[in-house]
Amino acid sequence: SSTANLSQNMRYSSIAMTLPDLNISISRFYPFRRKKMVGDEKWYEKIAMSYTGHISNSINTKENKLMHSSLIKDWRNGMRHSIPISATFPLFTYFNITPNITITDRMYTQKVRRQWDPQASAEVMDTTYSFYNVWDFNASVSLDTKIYGFFQPLPFLGDKVKMIRHVMTPTISFSASPDFSSPWFGYYGQYEYTDRQGQRQQRKYSMFPGGLFGVPGQGKTGMVSFSLANNVEMKVKSDNDSIGEKKISLIENLSISQSYNLAADSLKWSDINTSILCLLYTSPSPRDTR
Repeated sequence: SSTANLSQNMRYSSIAMTLPDLNISISRFYPFRRKKMVGDEKWYEKIAMSYTGHISNSINTKENKLMHSSLIKDWRNGMRHSIPISATFPLFTYFNITPNITITDRMYTQKVRRQWDPQASAEVMDTTYSFYNVWDFNASVSLDTKIYGFFQPLPFLGDKVKMIRHVMTPTISFSASPDFSSPWFGYYGQYEYTDRQGQRQQRKYSMFPGGLFGVPGQGKTGMVSFSLANNVEMKVKSDNDSIGEKKISLIENLSISQSYNLAADSLKWSDINTSILCLLYTSPSPRDTR
């Protein structure tokens, strides 16, 4: 999908234009899966990926400067590509392990380098124009299983309720990413300067300020997350159903989760988060035919 936008102010002879603003998406697909499946599915055939892209190009200038503007120097442009890759594999029959990696690439045409001029006691800036890739990634792996419990109510409670089922889904996951502000990646710069008190200080800055799609964050990340989801259903007798019974959801989802931040210096444990979702059922009136 693509859009274009033009806004013009006759009074101040200003013009704002976006041309184009393009969004591209490819739905989930399996690049290594055979077209004709023969025999068991191979492990690499479970790998799935998708793609989303965004391209934008805009300018805000005076009318008489529009046709003389430089696409690289005067226009604010950029491209972003995101590719999530994941797969789910069975482990020891009763478990599922899901590795996932998401790669994000940003493409810019301007790069800013800053340094300190001791004679002027000021920061000086140098802008270069070329084609720059600013990419990052986040990797994670999760392990989950399902535990089923069945409870048959005691006879003295009546025979309306036939069975109650409780499904628990425990999940443990680990996610991590490196420090993209390190000099190896080249997305951030650093210089020393002298403050007003005469003390030597260090300042770290982004080389792509004002980028349409931002830059990777500073600092490495490492997180271990735990969650437990619960679902409770009840099977009851029903005269209106052809099989003589129906299922009623007592608790659609009751979840409990917590995480542990491996990269934090303190307060590594997060708060315990809980949520519950219940569906309410009411008996239909005789006139209700839905």
